[in-house]
Order: sequence, then C-alpha cells, then structure tokens
Amino acid sequence: MSRHHDKWYTRIFSNPKIVEELLRSFVHEAFVDELDFSTIKKMNTKFIPVSEKSRHADVVFEIQSRGQSAYIYLFLEFQSTVDQFMALRMGRYLFEFYQEIQSFNKCKKLNPSFPILIYNGSEPWTAPEKFSDLLHDSAIPKAYLPEFRYFKIAINEIPKRDLVKIRNAVAAIFYIENSSIADMTDNWNELIGLLKSVVKKDGIEIIRAIMDRIYQIHDISADSKMIRKIEDLSEVKSMLEANTKKWENAV
Repeated sequence: MSRHHDKWYTRIFSNPKIVEELLRSFVHEAFVDELDFSTIKKMNTKFIPVSEKSRHADVVFEIQSRGQSAYIYLFLEFQSTVDQFMALRMGRYLFEFYQEIQSFNKCKKLNPSFPILIYNGSEPWTAPEKFSDLLHDSAIPKAYLPEFRYFKIAINEIPKRDLVKIRNAVAAIFYIENSSIADMTDNWNELIGLLKSVVKKDGIEIIRAIMDRIYQIHDISADSKMIRKIEDLSEVKSMLEANTKKWENAV
C-alpha cells in the first residue's frame, strides 16, 4: 500500500488510548491485565538508525508492568502481499532496537518486548510466525538456534460479528478494513451503531479519522449512495458536538 496509508495507521496507533484498546480487545494474553496503562507513553525512536530495509511505520510504546518498564513494540504491516520472511525482518529490527537501547542507556539488562504484527492485506496470512519455522531441520539442538516470534493480528481473519460486539475504535477500524462499499451500504445501521459506541469511548476526533479512512481505501464515485450516507453521518457528527443525547436519539 502507499506511504499515505502507512502514515494514517501510524498516526492512529500512536494514540495511547487506541493502543490500549488494541491490546485489551485483540491480544488475548494474561500479561495484558498486568500492564499499567496510566503509564503508557510513546517512545522517541529517532535516535535509532533506520537501515535500508527497515520499516518506517513502527511505533514503540513504553509501559509499566509489575513495577518495571516493558516495551510494547507495534509493527504495522500494510502490504497487500504476504512476506514469508516477516519473522526474520521483525526479529532483525527488534534486535537493532535493543542494540541501540543498550548503547544509549548503558544498561546491564534489557526490558522485555512484545512485538505485534497488524496485517490488513486481502490474502490469508500464511507466513511463519516463528523464526525457527524458517530453518531447515538439522541435528543442531534447538537450544542453540535463534528463536523469535511475533504476535499476529490479521484483520481479514476477524469475523465482523465479533468486531460489532467489541464496539471500540480499533474494532471500527478493522470493520471498515474488512468491508467493501457494498458491505457498508448494506449494513449501514450496524456501522452507525458501532460508531456511536466509539464516540462515547473515544470522542469525535476518532470518528473523523475513521471517516478519512473510508475515503482513503475506497474509490467512491460522486454519484454513489455512499456519499449521501457519509454526508448524513457528517450531519450527525455536528449534532453530536452540540448534544450527544440528541444525536443518539436521531440515529
């Protein structure tokens, strides 16, 4: 996908509240309950040199867990094709990140990291999630082989009915990524209900960003019924800014 799409995702997932929703709703691991989201902050990674093949859309957050910092590493994947060696790419970048952290802070130990892959392509994600699955079988004991694994979130694998139940901004973004113009037109009331929940939790600015995404990913013609529906939603948004309850009753 284009860098314009990359920038949209990077901007959205640079919001700590959105990252919290992503982890709580889509990362079903026990450690998430131990994270203190009141301490989450986006790290400045400009001091880390970017090699020729490194991604520019990476977002790194620092957060307290059990009284110590933990790096939550978000690797946002926007390609429409599957990268068979994604575990190698992510692992290489992560170890480069650790090397720079160690050099910068002169620390004796490194904080743990949780790498996440967000994939929004149309094809099934079939690449190995573990680096060891990229290696041929050998007699070398596994204890001496490098190991790395990322946590995969493939948007096209999440049923829309599950996204509607989650009812937050990340679910709305994934819902739109999973929908064609015809899907959104046919299920407009369902989408409106989802967006109403987003407004309550995340505010009107997130809705504006989500609407921008609809325009980005779909080539909407001037005479499309979707244009009218989007314009209707814009009117609803204006009503909301004046009176939330009135908006809820109107939709």
